[in-house]
Amino acid sequence: MLRFVPPAGTPLGITQVFQAAGRAFYRSDCAEDSLRLFASQFQVQHVFAASSGRAALSLILRALHHLRPNRDVVAIPAYTCFSVPGSIVRAGLVIHPVDINPETMDLDHAQTKAVPPERLLCIITCNLFGIVSDVQRIREIARAKGAFLLDDAAQALGAIRDQRFAGTSGDVGLYSLGRGKSLSTGEGGIIVTNHDEIANSVRTEVDALPAPSLRHTTRLLLGLLAYAVFVNPRLYWIPNSLPFLKLGVTEFDPGFEACRLPALSQALLMKLLGTLEEINHRRQRNAQRFAAAVAGSSSFAIPKPDTGSLPTYIRFPVIARDERIRDRAVTRLRAAGIGASAFYPTAICDIPGIGRHMALQEFHQPRAEGLARRLLTLPTHHLVTGEDLERIAAILRTC
Repeated sequence: MLRFVPPAGTPLGITQVFQAAGRAFYRSDCAEDSLRLFASQFQVQHVFAASSGRAALSLILRALHHLRPNRDVVAIPAYTCFSVPGSIVRAGLVIHPVDINPETMDLDHAQTKAVPPERLLCIITCNLFGIVSDVQRIREIARAKGAFLLDDAAQALGAIRDQRFAGTSGDVGLYSLGRGKSLSTGEGGIIVTNHDEIANSVRTEVDALPAPSLRHTTRLLLGLLAYAVFVNPRLYWIPNSLPFLKLGVTEFDPGFEACRLPALSQALLMKLLGTLEEINHRRQRNAQRFAAAVAGSSSFAIPKPDTGSLPTYIRFPVIARDERIRDRAVTRLRAAGIGASAFYPTAICDIPGIGRHMALQEFHQPRAEGLARRLLTLPTHHLVTGEDLERIAAILRTC
């Protein structure tokens, strides 16, 4: 297959990379300018940056634990990115998985209410695929327990609910700028908060981060140039055929590297922020086509965002009736050159060895584990053509 649509992607040109590299080399104010621009665009008071979304999450958790040292439990959706439990473990805390509602991709609110309050440090909402969680309701639950609410919008940069940006409705929030996210600067995590006390604690953690090494920055530059070239569907089959690149592989790795956000990523962020709205509009239009393709299907269903919510859909989630139908659809789509994916291989409850990091002995969550066996995701990005949309719709209808 010489044409293969990547599972996720965001527009990035070689010229943009070199321009950002030039600005990063000649200007020393990239960090201040990029974070100031981010704060203005998302209407937040305090903005910090780290080398990745998981580094940002780990820093936030350490900062919150410093403010509440007698609390060490973090409640998270039982189906989410493996980087979330990895960051919790790296921060020296323990995990309380909460089952999810597959119809909304949100936390099960009744089960969230049942989380014991005594050691609960915070509740994390993950806004999967850019579908915004009911943060207002979860915040009320967290406050009743004396816990923080961390609004993880790693997958939801620019998504809106009740006229507020995802990531800004909790006590503290974060975004990811990694590969496959709403915007990609190669790597990066952004932390936002309107709370001075939390900001001061986060600042202490961020200031302790090492600067990125020359090797790190060089590797980042080469990675960005490779991404700009090989994200093209006519070339993506090349990196996609190299197993050592681990494209699409989800790993639980608490030992990840953490440093300050490289100046190259900061400069690139300034160039890309202005394109976010159009990028998200394109994804939303493609998502509408996919929703229409499976409407009325007995084999597939899709999550229903609540009224007042404007998802960004970094990927479009489709829930098959059973695992057999899911696997057949993914196989046929990939054979047709479409980067469909089963996404996370399991719920976090089924990660090998995760039990020793759990706050409770009975930690398996049936709906999250069932969703992991039935969920597939479709690419929504700018490289999906009208012909691709028709091919995807036809395959789903015949599965």
